[in-house]
Amino acid sequence: MKHTFLFAITAAVFTNICTTGAQTAVEGYAFEENNRGYLRQVDILILELPEKVVKAELSTDGNGHFSTTLDPGEYRVVAKKDIFFDWDEKITVSNEKVFLKIEMKRKPGYLFDITIAEARESPDVVVDAVEGATIEIFNRTKNKPELVLRQHPNAFFQYTFEQGNHYTMLIRKPGYLAKRIEVYVNIEGCILCVDGVRSLSPGITENLTSNNTTGTLLSNIELERAKIDKRIQIQNIYYDFDKWDIRSDAAERLDNVVNLMRDNPGLSVELGSHTDSRGNDEYNMDLSHKRALSAVAYIISEGIDSARITAKGYGESQLVNRCRNGVPCSEAEHQLNRRTELRITGISSDSLEYLQWPSLDEIINEESPEKKARMKRAKARRDNRLLEANNSTPLPDLKAEAAGSIEESSDEAPPELMASPQFETAAIIAPPGNRLAADATPVPDTPALSIALLQLPDKFSGFSIEVATADTLWAQIDSSMSTDFDIYWLQKPDGKYTYFTGNFESAAAARGYYYKNVERRLPKARLVRFNKGKKTYFK
Repeated sequence: MKHTFLFAITAAVFTNICTTGAQTAVEGYAFEENNRGYLRQVDILILELPEKVVKAELSTDGNGHFSTTLDPGEYRVVAKKDIFFDWDEKITVSNEKVFLKIEMKRKPGYLFDITIAEARESPDVVVDAVEGATIEIFNRTKNKPELVLRQHPNAFFQYTFEQGNHYTMLIRKPGYLAKRIEVYVNIEGCILCVDGVRSLSPGITENLTSNNTTGTLLSNIELERAKIDKRIQIQNIYYDFDKWDIRSDAAERLDNVVNLMRDNPGLSVELGSHTDSRGNDEYNMDLSHKRALSAVAYIISEGIDSARITAKGYGESQLVNRCRNGVPCSEAEHQLNRRTELRITGISSDSLEYLQWPSLDEIINEESPEKKARMKRAKARRDNRLLEANNSTPLPDLKAEAAGSIEESSDEAPPELMASPQFETAAIIAPPGNRLAADATPVPDTPALSIALLQLPDKFSGFSIEVATADTLWAQIDSSMSTDFDIYWLQKPDGKYTYFTGNFESAAAARGYYYKNVERRLPKARLVRFNKGKKTYFK
C-alpha cells in the first residue's frame, strides 16, 4: 500500500511537469503599418478555439513587445489600441516557439499623449508632475461627454481625438488655475487646431503622417498655481473713442473671462483697466474706472456672482515700461501699457471644494446661449460697421460682499504678473486667434468707428489679410482701406511696408471675410497665416 501511494504521488508530479513543459512560448511585437514604429499599450486578447475561451490578456510594453505561453492548439489573437483598427488573426501553436508580427493600421484622428505638470517659473527650475487632477473632455460636435477622470492618480493620460469633431478639455485641481483647451480636428477650416497649450510635438516612435491626417502628439500641459495677487492679462479690449460701452468684439473677450470664472469657482478677482500715458492724467483715471465698471457689469450679467469680482480703474498709474508723460515712445511700446488685467483677490480655503464643482457638461450647457449670441455678434460685425456707442450701459455700485472661507488680499502686496493660462496657443498649429487692440486717446472729431494703424507685434500668430504694400509708412490709413478692423503694418527686409487687416479665429473665417468684403474691392489682397512671425500665404 505504501509503495502504491508513493507511485501515485510520483506520477502526479511527473504528469504536472510534462503538462507544464508542453506549453509553448508565444511572443511578438506590435507596430504601425509601413514600419512606422513600435506601439506600446496595445491590448492583446488570446482566445482558445473553437470555444473562444480566454487564455491570455496582456499589453505590449514600451518597446511594443509582449510574451506568454500556451498549450498546443488553435487560437484567435485580437490586438486593440485607441485610434487603430483592430488586428485579428488565427494562429496554430505546436511545440515550437511562435513569433507574431502585429501590423496595425491607424484610423483617421490624433492620439494625444499628455503629461500634466506645474508651470515653470523659469526654464532652470525643476517642477513636479501634477497628480490627482480632474480631467474632462466634452465633444461639442456630438454634444456629449467623452471622458471623465476624477482625481486621476497619474500625471499623464491619453485620449484619441477623432476627425470631424470639436472637443473641449478641462483640467482642474484645487490650488491651481483650471486649464481649458479647445481641439478642432478637421473642422471649421482646421486640419488640427489646438487652443490652450503652449506646444505640441510628434511622438518619438509614433509620428504624424506626411499629410498630417493621423498621428500621436505629445504635450506638457502646465497648471499655474493660484496665488493671491497673481495677475492674469486679458487680451486687449476695444472701446469707442471716449466711451465705455461694451462693444460686440469686447464682449467676445469678456466671454473668456466669464469662462475663466466658471472654470474656477473658488476664485475672487479684481478687474483692472489701464491706459497709456498719453492724454490728461485725471481723464485717463476716470475713463479707465468707467471701463472697468462696465466690463464687470457685463461679466455679472452673464451669471457670475457679483461677490466674486470687483472693478478698478488705474489710468496710467501702473505703466509697465518707460513710457511716462513726455517720454517719446513707439506705438508698440504704448500698447503694452493699454491693458486689462484680472488680479486674484481671494482663493477658497475649502479643501473639499472640488466636490461641489459643476461638471464640464453642466458648464458647457450653461454657455450654449452665450455661444450662439457670440456667433451672431461675429456675423453682424462682418456684415456691418459698428454703430457709435451711446454710453447707455448703467454703472452699478459693484461692492463685493464678504464671502465665506475666502482668503483676502491687501492692495499693498506686490503683484505677480503672468501670462493668461487660458489663452495660450499651440506653437506648431494655428488655433483660433483674437484681435489685437488699443485704447483710444482723446482726439477731436473722431469718427464713430475708429480704425487704428498699429505695428504688427513680433512673433505674431494668427490669420489675416494682406491689403497693401508701400515704400513708406503711412501717415494715416489710406481711404481705400474701408474695413471693419484695424490696420497693422510690418516692415519687410527690403525696407518696404506691408499692411494687413483682421486677426481671424481660423483660416475659414479669414477666407469668408476676404471673399465677401475684400476680394472685389482689393483684387490684389492676399490671405496670410502667421506662425510666430513667419508669414505664409494660403488660398
